[in-house]
Amino acid sequence: MNPYTKNEAGKTARVIRTFICIEISASIKARLAALQEDVRKLEAQVSWVKPANIHLTLKFLGDVPQAKLPQIIEAVRRISGSCSPFEVEVSGTGCFPSPRKPNVLWIGLAKLPQSLITLQQSLEDELEREGFARESKPFKPHLTIGRIRQPRNAALLAEELLKPGFASESFAVHEVIVMHSDLMPRGAIYIPLATIPLGSL
Repeated sequence: MNPYTKNEAGKTARVIRTFICIEISASIKARLAALQEDVRKLEAQVSWVKPANIHLTLKFLGDVPQAKLPQIIEAVRRISGSCSPFEVEVSGTGCFPSPRKPNVLWIGLAKLPQSLITLQQSLEDELEREGFARESKPFKPHLTIGRIRQPRNAALLAEELLKPGFASESFAVHEVIVMHSDLMPRGAIYIPLATIPLGSL
């Protein structure tokens, strides 16, 4: 990936692959690691997300000029500061677009707390004012645990993933992270650019 682009003046400017997310609890990450290890036995071609990197994405911004990062962080600070901490309940398994032809394997949410919906919609509104396009699809929060690389055994793997599901577990959300995704040959490296506590205003 080329970390540079041309700005409006035609000069080379550094860009940062950026997204906004919520960190999940260590206990859930440990359970996700065990689940990945279990279904890995089927030998399907999957790019597994490292448990340490699994998070709940609120907004993917893509390649952002480095000069715009302070505006993004400040926008997230305005929204997060006015939102009180809340709980998220993780539960169930699934895949996109379907179990017969899976591309993405994920863990879902038992229900969407209104605080999460409000936070995400407020981020969309605030970042649109900063020049970022709104998401074209409805907000469907999930934890991506793997991406299918080859169709061989993929449907079987999806079936095995859906059988046991994922027992419900809740975790508290106290902060929002503006994250840099550095794409490397061995996988993405995530670097927090700002960690913003909820209810700080």
